[in-house]
Amino acid sequence: MNEKAKIGIHFPLAFLLMLLCSVLLSGCVSYKNQTKKITAAYRAGEFDTAQKLLSEKARKKAKGENHDKGKDALLWRLEEATSFRTCQNLEESSALLNGADQLIREFEERSADIHLGQEALSAFSNPANIVYEGWTTDRIMASTYLGLDHIILGNSEQARVHLNKAYQRQQDAVRKNAKRIEKEQEEIKNNSQAAPAVQDSEVQSKAKDLYTNLNTLEPVADYVNPFTSYLRGIFFLIYSTDTSDLEISRKALEQAASFAHNNKFVKADLELVENLLNGSAPSQNFTYVIFENGQAPFLDQTRIDLPLPIAGGIYPVSVAFPVFQTYPNQKNSLRVTADNRTEETSLLANMDNIFAADFKAELPKIIARTIATVVIKQASSIAANQALKSTGNDVAQLIGGLAIYAAQTTINIADTRSWTLLPHDFQVCRVPTPSDGVLHIAETRGYQASTLTLPNPKGHNLVYVKSVVPGKRMIIWSRKLP
Repeated sequence: MNEKAKIGIHFPLAFLLMLLCSVLLSGCVSYKNQTKKITAAYRAGEFDTAQKLLSEKARKKAKGENHDKGKDALLWRLEEATSFRTCQNLEESSALLNGADQLIREFEERSADIHLGQEALSAFSNPANIVYEGWTTDRIMASTYLGLDHIILGNSEQARVHLNKAYQRQQDAVRKNAKRIEKEQEEIKNNSQAAPAVQDSEVQSKAKDLYTNLNTLEPVADYVNPFTSYLRGIFFLIYSTDTSDLEISRKALEQAASFAHNNKFVKADLELVENLLNGSAPSQNFTYVIFENGQAPFLDQTRIDLPLPIAGGIYPVSVAFPVFQTYPNQKNSLRVTADNRTEETSLLANMDNIFAADFKAELPKIIARTIATVVIKQASSIAANQALKSTGNDVAQLIGGLAIYAAQTTINIADTRSWTLLPHDFQVCRVPTPSDGVLHIAETRGYQASTLTLPNPKGHNLVYVKSVVPGKRMIIWSRKLP
């Protein structure tokens, strides 16, 4: 064999080896599969096990496991912070949330050009290779949890800062996200390879059929979390120093009440604030009970075959999309008994609905980006195949075709990343602080119950209860309020 023929074989093989290496390093395991063991432990009430698994994973991801340069660092930090909360280590949880909040601020402050550069990266690899910057739900909840942690820890000034930040993130989200989504859509439309497929009506119709389950969820106004509004309202009521604080409380509780139409406790708190603003003095001390119930929705992957217009032809391609999923049978509440009076917690915020609204707002971009990514990759594959055919080397063509097919299949993975350890819903109730300082709480499902002595039997208290699965394990915090 002459030297020219040897080079003709060695070069394609070297190229293919590099291609296969890049595939192996592209992060082809979905987030759902990466967290399978963690989720199983968490839902079994084995919170210590879930925390250890998460901390080990988070350390690797922060450093950049498999050359991903820490692209998932924010997500793992949020999940790890939640696991420490369920282990009742609020100091560590707050420290991790502070680190997550710093990353979020960096994402919020960086230029749009850098963001679009990240989006462009997904056109040549797995969409999950983009740096995870957090859903709007994540960003608001990170600040909300920081506010909540600091209330329970007794750091009222820090709580004030973070609850105000959560409110500001809600206010900014509509304007910022609309502008960002519009710009990203425009970038895709201007791509001559991707635009025909993205704008094809049959392709769009088949992709949208994957998301009909979103229509069964109750609509929530863009990026508003009623729990964030309620917590901020209660904080500025209890910790008020002047009339302006009470005005903030009133507006926040009005917003919460506008979403929780049937919650009598939110209405009673709003009435209390209005009475205080009118000069009335409070006649009772209250104990507030917040119930964090269940587990949040998650994203899974499904594949559908789409006839995509690529490079002047129509090619049937299996495309992986992220789909919205919820856990079944999460109905649960608490019965709260004080001085022979029993109340039941009432729904305040359904996180299924809140994340669904966030996901739905991003959906046109998700569909467009997923299709564009596949089209650009497929066009590259067609060009590579044509280049291999031009060599006239049958072995190179065969191996090259198989390698390119493997690369396409492996890289075409949906981006299923989201903060999965958030709850299914938040519920609240309030009772007059019992004269004996004793409160009894019990699940309406699962039969978990506890009796606790309140830290402030003569004043206001906050009791916070968390249950992931009815009957598995219940976590309780209590805090004396001023």
